[in-house]
Amino acid sequence: MAVKPNVPSPFCFQGAWFFPPVSPRGLEQVESFEVRDDDVFVSAFPKSGTTWTQQIVSLVTSGSNFSEVSKIDMNKRVPWLESADLLGGPDAPPIISVLKDSPSPRLMKTHLSYGMLPKQAREGKGKIVYCARNPKDVVVSVHNMAQMNDLLDPLSWEEGLEKFLSAPPANSWWNVIPEYWRHKDDDYLLFIKYEDMKKDLRGHVVKIAEFLGRTLTAEQVDEVTANCTFTAMKENPATNVSRNPIMQEKVFKRGRERGIEFVRKGKVGDWRNWFSPQQLEKFEAFHREKMAGTDLTFEDEE
Repeated sequence: MAVKPNVPSPFCFQGAWFFPPVSPRGLEQVESFEVRDDDVFVSAFPKSGTTWTQQIVSLVTSGSNFSEVSKIDMNKRVPWLESADLLGGPDAPPIISVLKDSPSPRLMKTHLSYGMLPKQAREGKGKIVYCARNPKDVVVSVHNMAQMNDLLDPLSWEEGLEKFLSAPPANSWWNVIPEYWRHKDDDYLLFIKYEDMKKDLRGHVVKIAEFLGRTLTAEQVDEVTANCTFTAMKENPATNVSRNPIMQEKVFKRGRERGIEFVRKGKVGDWRNWFSPQQLEKFEAFHREKMAGTDLTFEDEE
């Protein structure tokens, strides 16, 4: 896995490849992490609606003052379980070390596969909200993230697409997502789709609140929904972190130069602007083969 100069090197952990700011020291602590009954894990494959789901979860659990809560940096509201502090330098402690002493209820984001989640979470302690997205839109979003994030290798579209299809099993979309799907009926896991949230955002605010045991009035649901629209999140530096001056300087210089933002389009079906007919044919054949026997499907357009 060769990378270009000035790009942090990936590393392998239990057969999966990770990039900074994921912390090797943090990953080592995940399996034995002591989960509390009121913990909430927001989980998703990268670029699949993680921040959107974090925003909803953090607001429905905040109790009130949704607009004020929405102004708090997302990494503070829903820390990234397996990472180190992006702004803390190479010697920063892993986030999980800080979370161990954080007050309840704890909200945590993760991109880990189901099998790499804390053991107690897999046994049903706490709650997991999992968001999945059409892989064709995922690979487009992954490509654009690499173009704007200084920590990632800015591969061409063709290179990035091939890398997505040839990812090792532990990193493959076609292994990670079906693994979570198999647990969709477990009472501690809520499996939602990006495309469904686009169709009915308010309904998903209600669904997530009910899953987490939170009762909101109709007015509160409306306020949470208003703070979770694409437009609101794009204009909010707490969610569109490429508009955070510190993050812009530390992580997203390339994005500023190229005019690409962390919250970019948020559309279903943007893949149509990227795939050639030949690439699409190859991708869909690969998808059909890998998903054979699985009843999980995704919408192709809004």
